[in-house]
Amino acid sequence: MSMKKLKIPLQVFSLALIGCMLCACQTDNALPQTTRPQKPPQQVLEEQLIDDTHDAFLVDTGGKLGILLVTAELDEKTSTEVCRATIQFTIWNPYSMDEPLQTLTADTNIFLDWNIIDANFDEYMDFTCTYLRGNQPYYEHLWIWNEEHGLFEEVPEYDKISVPTLDEETETIYGFNRSSATGTGEHTFHQWIEGNLLCVRKIEIYSIDQSGTVRMSIQDFVDDELVEIYHEDFPPQSYGWHDAQMVWHNLDYHGEAKEEN
Repeated sequence: MSMKKLKIPLQVFSLALIGCMLCACQTDNALPQTTRPQKPPQQVLEEQLIDDTHDAFLVDTGGKLGILLVTAELDEKTSTEVCRATIQFTIWNPYSMDEPLQTLTADTNIFLDWNIIDANFDEYMDFTCTYLRGNQPYYEHLWIWNEEHGLFEEVPEYDKISVPTLDEETETIYGFNRSSATGTGEHTFHQWIEGNLLCVRKIEIYSIDQSGTVRMSIQDFVDDELVEIYHEDFPPQSYGWHDAQMVWHNLDYHGEAKEEN
């Protein structure tokens, strides 16, 4: 009689133990299913707010972090001395949206015109934002991707380049700011030297007297500064500077020093 009473509790205990083990297995199997599923970057982008004061875009850095999401917010109430508004860029890893990688702040007069480029020719992608636009010139802010630090870094020198154009073959950034309908103005040529963006040549074309005589001045980067190495004057109606300045677009050409009378 007592033996039969003992068998029942043992059977119940065994069934209970098996039930607990099954529940534990089911709980372990359920854990991955409760984790928030990762969304592809394009889907994360499509979920962002985009309106008159918000925008978003993707930058495929080409580095270990891969594709990053950049969100932008315009603050028209916070102006600067030069521009009418402030813009904040927030950098996100689209696979981990809990907190941003970094935030960047800049001034702007327009919203929002951005470009994805390799501005320093290192095969990692960077991005720019136009901050000032005129009838002919426009200027951009630039942030280059630093693969070592895993962050975007601002390049203030790029702000000075009017209508920046990249030449991948010569690794040069060309700029031109026209000052008149006759083609006078300023040509600039920037290159990266030891990680710094420097103006290595400037061609200035401008009137020097009341007759309208036009001077073409060539300045090269010598001993850490721009120094005039050549100039030539042209009658106002000749437009000779159009052809004369083209040879100086070749940075390997240095001409000859102009002899003074």
